[in-house]
Amino acid sequence: MTYRDLVHQIISTTLIHRHRITKSAQQAGLYYGQPMILEYIMNNNLCTQKDLAKSLHISPASVATSIKRLEKSGLISRITDENDSRKNRLSVTENGLAAIKNFREICDSTDREMFKDFTDEECEILNNLMKRLYNNLDNGDFCNEKINSKKEEEKAL
Repeated sequence: MTYRDLVHQIISTTLIHRHRITKSAQQAGLYYGQPMILEYIMNNNLCTQKDLAKSLHISPASVATSIKRLEKSGLISRITDENDSRKNRLSVTENGLAAIKNFREICDSTDREMFKDFTDEECEILNNLMKRLYNNLDNGDFCNEKINSKKEEEKAL
């Protein structure tokens, strides 16, 4: 077995997991990426779009697009800041909470399926190994970079 074989296995596993999570999001009436935005807003009620973009390492333009779509779908609401009428605060609606709950249940089922033949000890070992892989690659700049939207990437080309 080579490093390339191991990397291929990690990437393949990540891709199939992402595919399953994308399908789970669709079953819950969400687009890929929206669940993490909804969960952030749910856990940080009345946050700003700027807070959201910074925390999730995505561009403000990507956040604005997602927020418009989520608001149009009735999953979040914007509330004008009491102290600054130019600033909006974000909150998850009852429909948004129901969508996130449904999504989370489907994802938890996927995760249980993924690790069904693993002991707790094996999961702990795998977790430690994955942390080591991450730390070997992390040079500190990843969390400081924003993940660009597709439109921004196309502009750069």
